[in-house]
Amino acid sequence: MAFEMSRGKVPHFSMRPHPAVTGLFIMILTVGLLLAMSFFAKDEGTGAYKQQGILTLMITGILSFFLIIIATAKFWYTHLWKKNSTHARHKQHTQYHPAMRDKERQQRHRQKRR
Repeated sequence: MAFEMSRGKVPHFSMRPHPAVTGLFIMILTVGLLLAMSFFAKDEGTGAYKQQGILTLMITGILSFFLIIIATAKFWYTHLWKKNSTHARHKQHTQYHPAMRDKERQQRHRQKRR
């Protein structure tokens, strides 16, 4: 999964397929299709190269399928889709946290002194 560490050491997930896996997918798909086409072009009716072409297409298809699954795996976790999906819970937690209550008291005290 593509994620970056933010200042608070919480992973920040970007909503795009993993760039390295996507590049590998494109490379394997291109090389596999070109290799299979070359096998089909060499076939002179004997069927010897046709089997190699079909095998190459099958391997390319399987590898491409797995790379698509790996590249898009983070889209299956819907709780990562929204940037602030847990914002309401976090706000409720910080509202009742002792450190926040002390901070609010200090702010009210400062406002009274002005």
